[in-house]
Amino acid sequence: MITFSCKNIGISLTFGFFFILSVSSLSGGAASASLLFCAVHELSHLAAMAVFGVFPEEIKFYGAGVCISSGGVSELSRPKRLTVYLSGPLSNLILAAALSGEASLINLSLALFNLLPVEYFDGGKLLALFLGEKSRALRVISFGFSALAAALVFAAAVYAGWAGLGSSAVSLGFILLSRILDG
Repeated sequence: MITFSCKNIGISLTFGFFFILSVSSLSGGAASASLLFCAVHELSHLAAMAVFGVFPEEIKFYGAGVCISSGGVSELSRPKRLTVYLSGPLSNLILAAALSGEASLINLSLALFNLLPVEYFDGGKLLALFLGEKSRALRVISFGFSALAAALVFAAAVYAGWAGLGSSAVSLGFILLSRILDG
């Protein structure tokens, strides 16, 4: 892992992040566009935080995405936190409406994926605003949606005759492993 500081913000770049960059550059097209649109998503969160005078303490780039840590967000009012959490998906929805074809679908997918009510994602953070961060209901809903998503991926793989399941399993396994090792 490479770590450094820039204007009092800790920056971490993990092996998983470099792996994802390498794979994306080799596969080109949609993978590279996805990384660009993910960057817009995260920059939108950072811009919303800056508008409210909150700055990140750490930004970690790893195989499963980007994690922005800032204790200041939790000190914001509920409407301001709502704005910070929605800014990323909203930027993807705006891009989905403004662009066409594959770029539009990538942005729509990113927005919907990030709005899933799973604790790690923006949707989970939004749900925590209303249920409480330590709520048992939040944990149950988060686990339920994670299990449902896994079941849908499995069902889609079965329906498609297992086509692509090998690469999907390797990709999912790598993301989970980097979340454990880098997370």
